[in-house]
Amino acid sequence: MPIVGRPEATGARVPRERGPGQSVSRAETSAGPGARGQNDWRVVDELEPTTERLARRLERAGTSFLVEWLEGAVGHPQSPPGLEVRRFGGAVGFACPSRPELDFLNRVHDLWPEDAARVPEIARFYADVRVRAWFELAPSPDFERLAAALDAVGARQIGFLTMLYGHPRAAGTGNSRAVVEEVGGAGVETMVAALLRGYEVRAPDRGLHAHWAEVTNWRLFLARVDGEPAAAAALRLGDGIGYLATASTLPRFRGLGCQTALVAGRIEAASAAGCELVASQALLGSASQRNLERAGLRVAFTKAVWRVRA
Repeated sequence: MPIVGRPEATGARVPRERGPGQSVSRAETSAGPGARGQNDWRVVDELEPTTERLARRLERAGTSFLVEWLEGAVGHPQSPPGLEVRRFGGAVGFACPSRPELDFLNRVHDLWPEDAARVPEIARFYADVRVRAWFELAPSPDFERLAAALDAVGARQIGFLTMLYGHPRAAGTGNSRAVVEEVGGAGVETMVAALLRGYEVRAPDRGLHAHWAEVTNWRLFLARVDGEPAAAAALRLGDGIGYLATASTLPRFRGLGCQTALVAGRIEAASAAGCELVASQALLGSASQRNLERAGLRVAFTKAVWRVRA
């Protein structure tokens, strides 16, 4: 986010002219004179306020990434056995009975109150494959009706996620030591290997990622530190949104600014692709959320995570 006025040696601050669609705000701190980045005037882009329409649009971006990922992996000989993608009205569910504790393979997305009547059908499907499903739920009017339906099938809330969004403006990389490159072709294998090592996956199901190089609206990124693969991340483009998707850092490279650099690189790519917004989600209050906020994204809404009781 660009600085529009920095303290001079005398302590004077001269805010510059505002651009269209921008306002000027002041970050108040107790730091003394000369503290870099403190008491600065900053340009703040005026975002569309969070509405149900925007919430559904942001949710659809994240769900679409997962659908494109997992539908492409179904049936691959090196994918986990039993992987399935099933639709329930407007909702979509992923199930993988051979990996019942991998949440992203056994989760329901885009479930809204108008599909509350589908909840018993969803519960039967997961019971038949012997999976305790997770449900990722955005706030909406009449949520009580959906919550009641989930409670009736034995689900309960277990956590929170944060959806963030912003305009694709330049984001700094701070003191990051990472060099980010977009990869394709043979480079995708290196990127996927780094991503899995960052997640500390010991025995990967290689079929889950075998088609990644072929997904035309994805961009894949690798961060290197001193020439070595250190971190990786994905970007999905669609519906005017650059969705900052999965990302990880190898344990020995953590704390070196790899994810800061990957967030900035993906925002830059989304801007170059003409995206109106960028979006991502993170665990509430996590380091990932802080990285996204430092890059200029702000919280759109908090999501609830529910799971069927054991």
